[in-house]
Amino acid sequence: MKIVRSRIFKLLILLLVVGFLLGIISFILSDKKEINNDIINYISLIKNGNFNKLLGLYNSVVSNIKYSFFIWIFGILFIFVFINLFIIVYKGISLGFMISSIIYTYKLNGLILSLILFINNILYIFIFILLTYYSVNFAIKSFNTFRNNRLINYKDFFKNYIILYLIFTLLLIFSSLFEIYISSNLIKFVV
Repeated sequence: MKIVRSRIFKLLILLLVVGFLLGIISFILSDKKEINNDIINYISLIKNGNFNKLLGLYNSVVSNIKYSFFIWIFGILFIFVFINLFIIVYKGISLGFMISSIIYTYKLNGLILSLILFINNILYIFIFILLTYYSVNFAIKSFNTFRNNRLINYKDFFKNYIILYLIFTLLLIFSSLFEIYISSNLIKFVV
């Protein structure tokens, strides 16, 4: 696969891993008591059946679309495309912090819970990495075209970029559905 062998994709994976490690380190340095309360409340809501799935779905979809829109728009505004790299690092930090805190809070059950949430988050992160890859690629091609004063069919170029954004946004919505309706039921089963 051409994307996997590209330097941009390898850089994004490296940034994700660095973010993941930073998330673990930030968990180690943080106040465990406050984190435990938040996680226990979240898991308790799911366990007791008090988790509002519709509100959770809404929040998940809005959050994912917000990030995907920023990644997409920063690809168009190629001056700001480097911000997308920070979004990938942030996603890695969030993942590392979440997994560390769940394992710390629930010990052996935490491994199973973190695996359930890890699978879902990997779906998100993979989509964000692909979207960022195309965003950075679009920005580089746009910049090179502008710099070299070349003419391209910008209408088709942009149309393909919009189609990719819409596909990835739909995938994020399906991932949100998976997170809310399947992962929460798996968590309820484990706890």
